[in-house]
Amino acid sequence: MTSYDNACKKLDELMVELLGKGFEVPQHVFEDLKSARNLIGIYRADPTELVSVMESSPYLQSVEMNLLSIAETGLGKDYADGWQRIIIAAYHEGAGGGAKAGAFVTGIPKGDYWIRLKTSDVPLDEELEGLLGELNLSTKAPDDGYLLVHGTKDNVKIFLKEIRKKVGGEELQ
Repeated sequence: MTSYDNACKKLDELMVELLGKGFEVPQHVFEDLKSARNLIGIYRADPTELVSVMESSPYLQSVEMNLLSIAETGLGKDYADGWQRIIIAAYHEGAGGGAKAGAFVTGIPKGDYWIRLKTSDVPLDEELEGLLGELNLSTKAPDDGYLLVHGTKDNVKIFLKEIRKKVGGEELQ
């Protein structure tokens, strides 16, 4: 079982708990969790499949952000913080323990799509900084070794695709 499997399991538990308490969970949250599970299945079958992990991470982060937001709004900050700790711990359990937990990120405009990238895996050079500007994406560099990139969903996906090319050894266009 991977750390992503563990995170899915905990997010599932949180979703069931929120539904049991009468809260409405938007359909896209169910769909994002299902998509993440499918991509994790691909990764489980072939652990060298970096693309699957990179694609599942934004889905998991979206589910986490939405569920924690519902929890905080409906049941309070302490309740949401408790679940956030459980989810973070789940990312650190399992085979390898190498996955980094998503986070309920503050300071991101509502409606912005976001991803977190490990800066040691994807060094931000002039080429990528130029692409960020072209796509009108913003970045935030927390002290945890990850870069937060946010903006419109389509532009974040384009940026992620270009990073995959760069990580795979191809040049950016």
